[in-house]
Amino acid sequence: TEVLADTSLTVEAIQAKLLKKMGEGAEPLNPKAHAPRIETVSDETDKFRAAAADALLVRAGVVKSKERNPFAAMTCYDLAAHCLSRIGAKASFDREDNIKAAFTQGTSDFPIILENAMHKALQIGYELEEFTWSRFCAQGSLSDLRPHGRYRMSSLGTLDPVNELGEFVNKTIADGEKATIQGSTKGNIINVSAETIINDDLGAFVGLASRLGRAGSRTVEQDVYALLALNGGLGPVLWDGQTLFHATHGNIGSSSALGIDTIDADRVLMARQMDVGSNDFLAMRPSVLLVSTELGAKAREVNAAEYNDESNKQQRRPNTTRGLFRDIVDTPRLSGNRRYLFADPQLAPVIEVAFLNGQGGPDLKMEEGFDVDGTRWRVRMRYGVAAVDYRGAVTNAGG
Repeated sequence: TEVLADTSLTVEAIQAKLLKKMGEGAEPLNPKAHAPRIETVSDETDKFRAAAADALLVRAGVVKSKERNPFAAMTCYDLAAHCLSRIGAKASFDREDNIKAAFTQGTSDFPIILENAMHKALQIGYELEEFTWSRFCAQGSLSDLRPHGRYRMSSLGTLDPVNELGEFVNKTIADGEKATIQGSTKGNIINVSAETIINDDLGAFVGLASRLGRAGSRTVEQDVYALLALNGGLGPVLWDGQTLFHATHGNIGSSSALGIDTIDADRVLMARQMDVGSNDFLAMRPSVLLVSTELGAKAREVNAAEYNDESNKQQRRPNTTRGLFRDIVDTPRLSGNRRYLFADPQLAPVIEVAFLNGQGGPDLKMEEGFDVDGTRWRVRMRYGVAAVDYRGAVTNAGG
């Protein structure tokens, strides 16, 4: 009626009024109540597997109990029997047959629970080991185990003046540099006998997984220091045919004992490094000092001292290198007086540790099949270690 009465309405206005009228009474009483909602509910099977795996870890002494666990008192055999009952499988009077059935029944949770517990133990062991490489090395990622390039391009230096005719000069770009890093696989097999599971010897497999995790951590640590130790502590040969630390690279300090003035000389050496193409100074500062365990105390003293000579208050000067290093790393994997100064590895990586798909640490997988002799678990790590640049580090043989 309203539309017919108003002859001035346009077609668009008439359509809008009609649509409004048609929609009257169709609004929800509570719009929020009718909004779509997604609710995620944890699956009961996942809860069971997680709780059972945590119970094994607690009983193996790998972790401490945080809350009441209904499976805390179950032996491995009890857990295997419980898994069989969950899928309606008939239990045997022979304990070994029950263990075997718990592994081979396609829907049994038992092998998944053991694998979850052992994988957690593996990762916990890896993280508990106090490795030092991450404090002065960059961490990268590899998409596969083939050689991967690490490229550094030249800077453009400064802009050139434009002449009176308004002509711009073509800028020459120096060739870049390419380092490579390649991953490899390292690992072991864990054999777990049926008797071990029947006897509930958790230390023989869950505890062993934790120790293997720590072994994986030590393996990476050892590889990094083995790389540094090459060629008498001067590191590996790089793409230019020279060792990581070489006079041509300008990163070897004049041999001198660890002290305030000598550290300052090493600092100046690093600051004078130039970019690819030698267009400009990089002006980097050392961030990490790496020394042997024997030099650790002296290194911390030099880095923290307020004055250069506390014994003579008349001639002492301020320590110009105080707080220069954010981290002092001392390790028994180094010996003698040689020291290494590294810039922040995130800003100027020198040594890189790259893991396949960026997944640090070892992984574990159970081999298919189970017989009366037991089952096998494969533990492996896939990573590479390489020197990717020389500009962010200085070494000094000490004195």
